[in-house]
Amino acid sequence: MEGIDWQLSAVAILLLTGLGWGLLYDLFNIFKSKKRKEHFKDFLFWMVSMLFIIPIIFFANWGELRIYLWISILAGICCYRLVLRSTVLIFLKMLKRKFKRRQGYF
Repeated sequence: MEGIDWQLSAVAILLLTGLGWGLLYDLFNIFKSKKRKEHFKDFLFWMVSMLFIIPIIFFANWGELRIYLWISILAGICCYRLVLRSTVLIFLKMLKRKFKRRQGYF
């Protein structure tokens, strides 16, 4: 049985992972085209997010899939959506406008 300090640090790491996953989701949605359905970008999001999450799960608790893992990640996503999302979306839209004006890639 692990110590409580190890479990609390794993919960904190996974909470931050949920925050990062929410940010990654918004990044992909901002730069995704609204004109047509792009299934490849959806697939790319899931592959990138798994490359982001799986190593963190192994680092946090040696890959043991327990219920507190999913609750911690979900709590991080909810915190991101409730607290940080509006500010981040404003910043990302402003950044997208600047890139669009300068380079014309988007």
